[in-house]
Amino acid sequence: MAAQMMTSDENSRESLPDIQSSHDDRNIAINRVGVTEIRWPILFVSPSSQEITEQATVASFDMFVSLPANRKGTHMSRFLQLLTAWDSHFSIESLKSFSQSILKKLDSDDAFVTVRFPYFVDRSAPVTGEAGKIQLEVAIDVKCGNQDDLVMTVTGPATSLCPCSKEISARGAHNQRCKLAVSFRCKAQSEISIDELYKLMEQSASTQVFPILKRSDEKWVTEAAYDNPKFVEDIVRDLALALSCDERIAWYRCSSENYESIHQHNAFGEIESDRDFSPGS
Repeated sequence: MAAQMMTSDENSRESLPDIQSSHDDRNIAINRVGVTEIRWPILFVSPSSQEITEQATVASFDMFVSLPANRKGTHMSRFLQLLTAWDSHFSIESLKSFSQSILKKLDSDDAFVTVRFPYFVDRSAPVTGEAGKIQLEVAIDVKCGNQDDLVMTVTGPATSLCPCSKEISARGAHNQRCKLAVSFRCKAQSEISIDELYKLMEQSASTQVFPILKRSDEKWVTEAAYDNPKFVEDIVRDLALALSCDERIAWYRCSSENYESIHQHNAFGEIESDRDFSPGS
C-alpha cells in the first residue's frame, strides 16, 4: 500500500506543470535571483598555524543564481534542498564546492553564496589571565560560474586613543572602541585563518579589548593605549601596511570606525589595495 501511494504521489508530481521552467517573452535576464537570510547551524572549519579548528555557530545564508532572459523563474526550493543535504561542516573549500552544487542543480551560468556568522576567539586578561571570548563577525562571499571569486570579511573590536587629546591635555586623553574590518582575497593555494587575521588587525590599533578586566588589567589596558595613541588614519595605514606585507593576500580593503567618546559623530577611514587583481586568478 505504501509503495502504491508513493507511486501515486510521484505520478501526481510529474503531471503538475513546471511554471518556473516555462518561457518568458520579456527578454530580460536577471543577474541574481534566489533566497536570503536562511538561518542554519554549521560547524565552521578554520585552518590555523597549529591545527584545524572547528567552531559550532549559526550562519545566515543568501543563495542566488543568474537567470537567462528566456526562463520565467528559478526553483527556490532547490536551494534549501541542497543546504539540507550538505554536510554541516563548512570551510573555504567546501563553500566553493557548495556553490558549484547550486550551479549544477539549478542549471545556471552563475551561482552566488554569501554566508555570515559570529565567530569567537579566546581572550585572556593581560594581567590576571581571566578567560573570556571576543565575538567577531565573519562574511564569506563566493561566486562560481563564468568567473570564480571568493572574498572573506572579518570585523572585530579594538581600542584607539587620540594623539591630539594626549598632546594638548594636561591630564589624560580620550579613547574609544573601534570597529576594524578587513575584506580580502587570498592567492591560489593560500589561506589565512580568522584567528590569525584578527591578531594582525588589532595590532594596528592602540591596544586590544578584553571581555573581562579586573583592576590590574584595566590599569594595563589604559596605560597601553596611552603609550600607543593613534588616529583613525594611523590605524588604517598601519593595517594596510601589515596586509600589504602578507604574500598570501591578493587584494584587500580595510577600515576602522572609531566610536568617538567626546563627539556625536564617529571617525572612519578606509584603504583599498591597489594591487593588480583579476577575479579567478
